[in-house]
Formats: sequence, C-alpha cells, structure tokens
Amino acid sequence: MQFELTNDLVVQCDSCGKVHIIDKDSLELNVSSYERSMGDEVEYDFDGECDCDGCGNWLRYSVRVFEYPVGALNYDSCECHGGHFVQRPEFAVNYYEFGYDPYEEDYIFSDVSQACINIDRVLFNSENVYNLSSREFEELVAEVFMRQGYSVEVTPATRDGGCDIIATRNIGGLPFMLLIECKRYGKNNHVGVQLVRSLLGIQTDRKANKAVLVTSSSFSRDAKKFAERQQHLISLVDFDELLRMMQK
Repeated sequence: MQFELTNDLVVQCDSCGKVHIIDKDSLELNVSSYERSMGDEVEYDFDGECDCDGCGNWLRYSVRVFEYPVGALNYDSCECHGGHFVQRPEFAVNYYEFGYDPYEEDYIFSDVSQACINIDRVLFNSENVYNLSSREFEELVAEVFMRQGYSVEVTPATRDGGCDIIATRNIGGLPFMLLIECKRYGKNNHVGVQLVRSLLGIQTDRKANKAVLVTSSSFSRDAKKFAERQQHLISLVDFDELLRMMQK
C-alpha cells in the first residue's frame, strides 16, 4: 500500500489573496511509524513552504495520511499556515501484492555508484535534478561532500532527527562535524527562513560545528539574511552553488 498526491496544491495567501499553484512533486515526503495496539501506524507527510511572491507572506502547507492498521487507510488531514487551500488536496491509494516493496530497487541501487550516475545526469542537464526522489537527492549531496573529504552518513528516512546527512572529517587534528539538511524542491519553490531557523536549533542541540541547508531551488531573502547573521554556524547552498560543487 502506498499513497501519492494526484493533484497540485492550490493555495491562496491570507494576506494579499494571491493564488499559488504548488507542484505536487516539489513537496517533500516523510514517512514515520508508531507502535499501537494493532501494530504499526504509518504516517505519510507531504510538506512544503514558500514565500508569497505577491506580498512576501510565508506559506506552509502539509497533507498527512495515516495508515492503521497496516494496509488500511485510517484518516487524512490538511493544514495550511499563512493561507488556505482553494481546493482540497486529493490522493490515490496504490495496492501491491503482499511482500512487494515498491522502493526495493531504490535501496539496491542507492549506493555511491548510483549517486555518481545521478551527479553526471544533473551535470549533463540540470533539469534532471527534479526527476530525483528526495532520498536520491540526499544521496547525491552526500556524494558531493564525500568528494570533499568528509565521511558521510545518510540518516534513516523515518528517524533523521532533523538532519539528512552527518558529515565528519578531521581538520588540524580536531574532529569537525556538519549537519546537512536537504530539500529537493521545485525550482520556483524557495526555502523560507523557518527551515533555516529550525536547522540552527538542531545544530545547537547536537553541538555540531556547522549546519548546512542544501536545496535544488533557492532561498528567500529573509532566509539569506538570517543565515548571514549566524556567520559560521550555518551555510546555505542553493542549486547554483550545488552545481559548482559537483563540477569540482
């Protein structure tokens, strides 16, 4: 059983009334599970955010679907902060034969060689980055930092603790740790300041040397200003910068 959105989100800003069409493929999917009396409850979260290009108002939207017990749709919910849904998001339920894992091939090939192949594909045509899943994008970013001399660990998708990659290396004989969060967004879906603030809090809590937020899109003006005030504690890597890193 697998859930997927069937339509783009239509969000209207509560501040200026502008309507935004949000590409469903730009949303990040996170899957988590919790133990309950009849087994695991699985939660599918489709999340995204953007700044209204009419007034700059921050919009955050999410669609949550709950599977409980496993194999049965329990309920779904939709939330939008800073705006509202013009039409309710719709999703489809895909059923597979027992024992079939639709992501099995991704796990088999999601090693270093596959990340290298994806880097070559993106360098050949930058639009190919939007054909990657969120997990493939994380593995691509991990490979980029590994080429810079870091030892990298891609965290489990369901329990990433607020960061997707932990990268470490020795600098001057001292350990240096990066917490890296990856956002595979559509090109017009800017990463807002709230995500940057959240990642800084995780960096402080984990006592990492630095946090890095990497995206396939770009950052809002407020996000850039906030990161600049943090000096060496957090870095923002937009898609143009990521391409330069891949070319090295």
